[in-house]
Amino acid sequence: MKMQTLRTPLTLTVALAAVLAVCSASAADGDKSKIKGLITSVQGNTIMVKDANNVEQTITLSPSTVYKKTKGLTGVVHEKVEQGAMMPGLPVTVDAVAAGSGFNATEVTFKSEDFKTAQQVEAGLAPTTARMNDFGKYEALATAEVLFDSGSTKLSETAKSDLTAFAAKAKATQDYQVVLQGFTDSTGNAAANQRLSTQRANAVANYLQQKAGLAPGRVRAGDGMGIAPDAGAGSNAGARKVVVKLIVDKGVQAGK
Repeated sequence: MKMQTLRTPLTLTVALAAVLAVCSASAADGDKSKIKGLITSVQGNTIMVKDANNVEQTITLSPSTVYKKTKGLTGVVHEKVEQGAMMPGLPVTVDAVAAGSGFNATEVTFKSEDFKTAQQVEAGLAPTTARMNDFGKYEALATAEVLFDSGSTKLSETAKSDLTAFAAKAKATQDYQVVLQGFTDSTGNAAANQRLSTQRANAVANYLQQKAGLAPGRVRAGDGMGIAPDAGAGSNAGARKVVVKLIVDKGVQAGK
C-alpha cells in the first residue's frame, strides 16, 4: 500500500510535466511569419529554407499554397505558378503559419530572374551547393567617396563627375546594387548630424537615379550614419562624406 501511495503522486507529476511540455511546444502554433531565404532541398510537399540567420526552416506545402513569380525591378507584376517550380538554389519569400517545429506555407514568392538562374544550375549539385553558400555574401566592386561643405548637402561639380563615372561602372555590371552611407564631422549636436548624414546620402542617391541614369530598384535607400568614426574633434572635411559602393551578390554572380 505504501508503494502504491508513493507512486500515485509521482505518476501525476510525470503526466503533468508531459502536458506542460506539449503546451509549451505548441504555444507558437498559428503565429504568422515571413521567411526569406534559399531553398536547400525539396522532399515531396516539404521544402527546407535556409533563412537570413543561416538556420534551416522546415516548411510544408499544401494544395492551398499560392506560388507567385514576380517580374520587373519593383516586383509588382507577378504570375501564379505551380508547386513544381520549387527547386534547390531558389531564393524565396514564404508567408507561413507556425505548426509544431516547422511552418505551413500560405504563399511562396520568388523573382523571375532568380528562377532562371536556379534552373541553370539545377543539373550540377556541387556548383549549386557552393553557390547556395555564397548567397547573401556581397562583394564590393567599386567605391566612391563624395565630400561636402560644412552643414551642406549640395553636390560639387567634382562630386557629380565622380558619381557619373561610378554610374558608368554600375551600368556595365550585371545584377549590381548600390549602397550608400552618409557621415558628418563632429561639430553640431547628435540629432542634427543624424539628419544631415541621412540628407547627404539621399542627395547622392537622387543624383545617381535622376541624373546618372541608374535604375531606382538598383540603388538602395541611403543610410545616415551620423558622425564618421574617423571624424576626430571639431571640423574635419574628410568626415563630411557619403561612401558609395557598387556591390554584387556572389551567389547570383556564380550562376552567370
